[in-house]
Amino acid sequence: MINTRWLQVKSARWIVAVGLLGCAIAQASTRVLDGFDDPSRWRLQASEGAQARLTRVSGADGGRALCIAADFGALAGSVRLSAPLALELPPDGRLQLSSRGQAAQAQLSLHIIDEAGRRHGAHHAGRALSGRWQGLDWWLSEFSDASGSGLVLPARSQRLELRLASASGGQAQWCIDSLALHVRPVDQSPFTPLALADTATALQQRMVDGRADTLWVSSGVKQQTVSLDLGREREVGGLVVQWAAGLRADKYRVQASNDGRRWQQLRQVNAPAGTTDRLRLGPLTARYLRLDLEDGPNWRYGIVDLLPQHATFGRSTEAFLREVGKAWPAGVLPASISDGPVRWTVLGAEAAPAPVWFSEQGIIEPRPGQFTLTPQLQIDGSWHGAEQMQVQPVAQPAGAQSRWQHTQAQLTISASTGHDAQAQPWLRVRYRLANPDASSHRYALALALRPFQLHAAGRLGDLPGGAGWIEQVAVSDAAVAINGAPALLAAQRADAAFASHFDAGLDLNLLRAAQLPQARQASDGQGLASAVMLWRQELAAGQSREWEVWLPLSDPAMTSAVPTRFTAQTVPAEGWQLPGEQGRWLVDSWQAAVARMRAERNGPWLRTDSRRSIGAGNRDSMHIASALMRADQADAVLPWLLARIATGSTRHCPLLAHWAQLAAQAQLAGVWSPAQRQALQPWVQDSLARYQPGGACAEPAASPAPDPASVSLQLAALLPEPALALGPAQGNGGEVVQADAGAGQVAAVAPVPGVLPAGPLAVSTAVPLPPGEPVSLAQRQQLWEAALALHDDRLLPGWQHWQRGQSQGLLDARQAAEQVQAIAATVVQEQADHLRLLPGLPASAWQQGQLQVPGVLTRWGRLGLQGRREGSDWVLEFAPGLQAPAAGLVLDWPFAQPPAAALVDGLPQPWHSGRLHLRSVPVQLRIALPVP
Repeated sequence: MINTRWLQVKSARWIVAVGLLGCAIAQASTRVLDGFDDPSRWRLQASEGAQARLTRVSGADGGRALCIAADFGALAGSVRLSAPLALELPPDGRLQLSSRGQAAQAQLSLHIIDEAGRRHGAHHAGRALSGRWQGLDWWLSEFSDASGSGLVLPARSQRLELRLASASGGQAQWCIDSLALHVRPVDQSPFTPLALADTATALQQRMVDGRADTLWVSSGVKQQTVSLDLGREREVGGLVVQWAAGLRADKYRVQASNDGRRWQQLRQVNAPAGTTDRLRLGPLTARYLRLDLEDGPNWRYGIVDLLPQHATFGRSTEAFLREVGKAWPAGVLPASISDGPVRWTVLGAEAAPAPVWFSEQGIIEPRPGQFTLTPQLQIDGSWHGAEQMQVQPVAQPAGAQSRWQHTQAQLTISASTGHDAQAQPWLRVRYRLANPDASSHRYALALALRPFQLHAAGRLGDLPGGAGWIEQVAVSDAAVAINGAPALLAAQRADAAFASHFDAGLDLNLLRAAQLPQARQASDGQGLASAVMLWRQELAAGQSREWEVWLPLSDPAMTSAVPTRFTAQTVPAEGWQLPGEQGRWLVDSWQAAVARMRAERNGPWLRTDSRRSIGAGNRDSMHIASALMRADQADAVLPWLLARIATGSTRHCPLLAHWAQLAAQAQLAGVWSPAQRQALQPWVQDSLARYQPGGACAEPAASPAPDPASVSLQLAALLPEPALALGPAQGNGGEVVQADAGAGQVAAVAPVPGVLPAGPLAVSTAVPLPPGEPVSLAQRQQLWEAALALHDDRLLPGWQHWQRGQSQGLLDARQAAEQVQAIAATVVQEQADHLRLLPGLPASAWQQGQLQVPGVLTRWGRLGLQGRREGSDWVLEFAPGLQAPAAGLVLDWPFAQPPAAALVDGLPQPWHSGRLHLRSVPVQLRIALPVP
């Protein structure tokens, strides 16, 4: 109960307060947009591999509500619920959605779509849901478009979409009721609170006088209360408590009330540090705030100021951190919070639920929604982050690398993904420190596990961003556990380590303190706990030292030891080389494009402002899967394929035919593991039954479509035992390639026409090469220029760049698929019965020499090529793994002059009408080039 003596204030002040309140009420409005009583107007859609259902349940007010239940399996996916909604969008409004559910590992998004189909949205972490109904606020002023720009909010919307997404699979539920639009002018008027203390009441107003030279000091009572009356109900975002030196409370609660009788606990503060506590409380509406002081290091308490903060202070964790971080040194807040630019690449591992993100500064996000691993380097007592260094990202054959340069230090950060002896996926990170100076120096390497993501929220569609979530952390000299699960193992024991929660200080600020914290465990209800491991080393001139850490990428519990055997995966463009400066740009594009597709191989809505239907999503996913397979990235395709097969999402006949083609290509390339082949068998048997007479896919379609007999051959090739030979196809589909099962050969995969929609999805179809006709010089140049035309930006190999409001690099996974197909088309094109070699490589590229293509998957196997100049000859060497098509390999002469001599494995081979026919796959092809 509030003391009545406290409420006796000057009448003039109440007149002003009542007048302001009346003005605010007059301008405020609330409009209920939907009660979710009628599910018929809402459309539910799930991405490929995901399952979803919409059910009716009891609502928050006793009426009816809707529940979205989603099962994403083991891979990323999303579910969306949309309905028409014509709505004026006031910039000072907010949408409030009454919600409950369980979605701790998912992300909740609300999107508005304008008349032109453009999307703007905002996000909440799924952990915001609980088992009871509560309002989730979506402030229109914080909506952003697909590029992360929040400056172009449309005046009205035509459609509303709710999206439940997971970046790492699993199950989630989101129940929704009573969507309302609240319009209330933002109240930025200063707070003028009154204070009430249990003791030393004569000094209590000093806590709210805004002066640094006055303070309130309590009497010697451990448990007492300090309250604030804001004069009227106000939207509050937080509270800043400024303590007198040595008189702070190190354990207290913060509560709020609208009437002074019923109180709601907002925060429990334990073991804070420093003399200023910055507390995020909201946003909430309250008139009274109260601090219940429970304990402290002294026998009394001293408060200099209590400063309530406006609603914007606490609208989100990101907004709160941006506000309190204004006083921190540069680099303490990551780019995902400060909206700084990020350049990044991705690393993938088979059986990992999500890709690893690696920034050019060597900051690593191993799992979505949790934490990042951030390095810091101390040189002779002075700490440095990447922002104080010269940073150079480097492409690496088996991962990614960042190099920090300083006159007195060089730090190289190398990351690679791979598997241990039990086929569990891991991330291995090595930190190599060298002293390039002529004098010795004392160093310390710190690795901070921070509750932040690499990207800002909303920048990568459904992928999490902004603040992460570390509620509990435990650190030792050799390991870190986050939220109860192993997160990092160190190959070398650390010299120091500590854990911290946010109220005790942010990790990098504590690292720079005179004395490191001693705590090894920390809990934080805001999810902002952190941990730091530190290694010290003195290096003489020219000396170096290396440290290694391991991060598990799978959910199963791991042992307490680092892997004894590790097989690293390669990056998408390992070994690639195309001749000339333009060829280097194309290789950079190839790597960036494959990295992008690996990061977003979850089907529909790969780009949130362009994919509007499940059909488009299916076509996108087929196109992306084909491009990944062409890029020899079967490790990215097979788990995806198996997940979709397991959920039955490939039973539509065109989809089934497409996946059958990819599965057979993988079989021909020899990339299916025994366990994967076993998991594939039920789907193969079921699919074969669908192609038997009378089956759903048995009859050829009237329009161009996959030929049933061709698809049956592809499926039969996946069986462990030789299948019954099928007769030639008589339909109007693609060509059937006969298989000799008795000889142990795997049937070459026939093309599946009609799977991809008509149109220039890839340059290889936009620049058609007629079967049997030589590639003209004009067509050759067209293919080369078309591949270059899709090159969006000349970034470093495999690196992409995000900046607020704009983007550079290959940002759309479908565009990335087109880029891969276009570049592959310059190297090889598949015809009905033969392969065309280097059809898009112009004569200038032949003259420039070096060519290296380690692997492009075709339906006859993996094509690997190396080309080099030896005097006036150009020598092509073929890697094993390719079967010769029925009509062999064809190479067209790219020069205007007549073709010169050619040697195939040392034997002369004649040209016919400017074409070289190779009936079998040679080891070496030597061609004499014309004199320029």
